[in-house]
Amino acid sequence: MNIMSKLIGGTSPFETLKEHLDKAMECVELVIPLLEAALEGNEEQLEKLSKQAFMLESEADKIKLGLRDNLPKTRMLPVDRIDLLAYLKEQDNIADKVEDLALMLTVRPFKLPEDHCLINFRESLLSLAAESVEAAEEVAEIFTKIVTHKKAAFTGKIASEIRDAASKVGKHERKADEHQFHLIRCILSIEDPSWNFAESYTLLAVVQSLSKLANHAESMSDYLRLMAAD
Repeated sequence: MNIMSKLIGGTSPFETLKEHLDKAMECVELVIPLLEAALEGNEEQLEKLSKQAFMLESEADKIKLGLRDNLPKTRMLPVDRIDLLAYLKEQDNIADKVEDLALMLTVRPFKLPEDHCLINFRESLLSLAAESVEAAEEVAEIFTKIVTHKKAAFTGKIASEIRDAASKVGKHERKADEHQFHLIRCILSIEDPSWNFAESYTLLAVVQSLSKLANHAESMSDYLRLMAAD
């Protein structure tokens, strides 16, 4: 291998990032179906979807490790290597949060505290999930456009589109935060002795997994903006 081949490398890291993103987004596509199966008490469907989420997260991990192993410091990149790896970490966290969600939905029967809330808990939970999913889809769309049009330099029109997408992701994340606040306030206000700690813990973990999904999507868009500004 000559020195230029070593510096430039073979497959573009952005193509591998896109491969990893596709796996992460396959996980994201399971979020609403997982919740609906849990809310309907469909244990067979929930188990099936959970196994699928675990498998996809594992596949995403393998792609992540392969990318890290093939991104030496000597390789020439159109963006800062540290920013690229930080972006990868946030993208990988997307798949991780779906795995966390699947785990918490399957460890025990899912129960909602509808009688203890001033809000419609089910509706608010599904709204939180929807905002988080949309945040992830928004950032995935702009990254796909970058790779499809070979705009790894993040310049010109694509930089403007990244900023616009980041703004939309931020709006979804803020709405997700609002739902998270109301849901957590409801859970922590329950004083009924028949409602045990395990039920509250499970619900809190589900709410936090969904909220963090939106947070990581926002972090992905922030790193894309940062790379566009380099």
